[in-house]
Amino acid sequence: MIDVMLMRLSVFALAAALFPAGIATAQTMEFGCPEPGTTFTFDSGVKVISRGRDGMDCKMDSVGGAPFKLRGLLIANPAPDGSDTSAYIAALRPERLWPLEVGKKVEARYSVGGRTWNYIFSVPKTEKRTGPGNAMIDTFVVEMNESGDKGERSVSRWWISPADKYAIRFDATNSAGVANRAVVTEVTR
Repeated sequence: MIDVMLMRLSVFALAAALFPAGIATAQTMEFGCPEPGTTFTFDSGVKVISRGRDGMDCKMDSVGGAPFKLRGLLIANPAPDGSDTSAYIAALRPERLWPLEVGKKVEARYSVGGRTWNYIFSVPKTEKRTGPGNAMIDTFVVEMNESGDKGERSVSRWWISPADKYAIRFDATNSAGVANRAVVTEVTR
C-alpha cells in the first residue's frame, strides 16, 4: 500500500517538474499593437511598418503604399484596394473581441445598398503555427464567418501572435471558390 502511494506521489512530482504552471499557454491576450518601427514582410513581398497606436487602431504604413489603420488587428482602413471601410468597421466593431479569449464570440450585421451580411467572430483555439524563420509561434486563431442574404458564405482566419502583436497568417475562402492567403515571412525590429 505504501509502495503504491509512493509511486503515485513520485509520478505526480515528475509531472509537476516536467509541466510547471508557468509554462502553460495563456488563454487570453490583451490588445496591443506592434512596437513602432517593427516591419512585417509577407510572402507576397509586401512590407508593412508599425507606426504606433490610436485607441483600438494600430497605425501602419505599407512600404510603397498609403498609411492605414488596422482596427483590432483585424480590419484595415482604408482596405487594401483603397476603399473606405469606416461604415463596415463601425457595424462589425471587431474591437469587441478583445481581450482575445478562447471561446469568445461576437456577432454583427452589416447592411449597405439594400444587402445585408451577418458575421460571427470567434476565438476557437490557440495554436502553435510556423512563423518567420520556420519558428513555432504561439497564436490565437480568430475566425470570422460571413453569410450574405443571397446565400453567400465566407470564412476568414487570422493567426494572431501575442509576441508580435500582429497576425502572422491570414486565410480566407468564400462560396464562389475564391481563396486568399497572406503569410508573414520576416519580422524585423
